[in-house]
Amino acid sequence: MGLWKWLKGLFSKVGSFVKKLWALAQPFLQEVLSKTAQNIWASSQDLFIAAVQYVAEQGLPTDEARQKAFKAYLLEKAKDKISQLKDRELNLLREMALAIYKKATEQ
Repeated sequence: MGLWKWLKGLFSKVGSFVKKLWALAQPFLQEVLSKTAQNIWASSQDLFIAAVQYVAEQGLPTDEARQKAFKAYLLEKAKDKISQLKDRELNLLREMALAIYKKATEQ
């Protein structure tokens, strides 16, 4: 049971840290992304982090392969939302989620 509490506490801390980073990114996102992309970003933060984590665990060799896997994961999980995005916006969202994931999982 001690390990479970420790893991739960760790995920809680990482989640809190990620939410702070999302808040810091908000002004930048408002300048760069369309209203549609902003709404998706605001409502799908957990999905983007899950997608980045999924792709990171795949060990894909190139950026192109990671981008394709990221988009495929999102399309599978959120077909309605993602279909409204432009490729430029999708790539920007991926990069932002990746940066936040890396920062949140640093040791």
